[in-house]
Amino acid sequence: MNNRKIIVFTDLDGTLLDHSTYSFYEAEEALELLREKGVPLVLCSSKSRDEIKAYRKKLSNNEPFISENGGAIFIPEGYGGLKCEFDKIDDGYLVIEIGSEYQMLVDAFEKIKRKPDINIKSIAEFTIDEIVELTGLSREEALLAQKREYTLPFIIYGGEDDVKIIKDEILSSGLTYTEGARFVYLMDGNDKGKAVEILTDTFKKNSPDTRITTVGLGDSLNDLPMLEVVDKAFLVKKEAGNYEERIKVEGLVYADGVGPVGWNKAVLDLFNNN
Repeated sequence: MNNRKIIVFTDLDGTLLDHSTYSFYEAEEALELLREKGVPLVLCSSKSRDEIKAYRKKLSNNEPFISENGGAIFIPEGYGGLKCEFDKIDDGYLVIEIGSEYQMLVDAFEKIKRKPDINIKSIAEFTIDEIVELTGLSREEALLAQKREYTLPFIIYGGEDDVKIIKDEILSSGLTYTEGARFVYLMDGNDKGKAVEILTDTFKKNSPDTRITTVGLGDSLNDLPMLEVVDKAFLVKKEAGNYEERIKVEGLVYADGVGPVGWNKAVLDLFNNN
């Protein structure tokens, strides 16, 4: 087994992308290095399929990607001759579905919302102008953000006690949740780690003579499952200049920089040390 291959899995918002501007300009040096070395960069985000597709174009990225906190894996048809089991072919992608259908999540959310003293609002209920104000996205990007398939982003209004009540309600209903930079996400058992493991296993089965090393970069709690399953995990600083203190992973490397600045340093250091 002399061949070696590195695969980089990355979060987008607040990690590769600046939290406020959504720019990846400050990571361009490391992005170019990955292109030069032919290292697959797999986008693994809470964003919807259509949001990620838009960033793949901006990044000239043609690799598989993972949408909605591990809701589904999308592998371009014919990608590297990769063979795998999949659930459907959609818009030129082999789709491996992990999360449950969006409508089921909407129905469950509405049931929770009807309970006393619960003040929550899902992305489906926000107007486009409200999403723009909340996120800083353009109107076009806000429309794409509403096109969910496997998760339901929402906002909790209230204090810590209110948050605990709502999270307990979610768990008692048999569903799960995770937290990103702006939203809490209602899900049905999917997470980034499960999707990363499935895709990594697919790469390994298709290249049995290659030693594959996986790298993960994130900033928020929803990245924890991904960082737990990769070989090398990097945590970048959040917008306020702090690290997400709830992320504890053996061997975790704390990247020196906020968002794309830290991302850039982490990737450059990774290859300088190999």
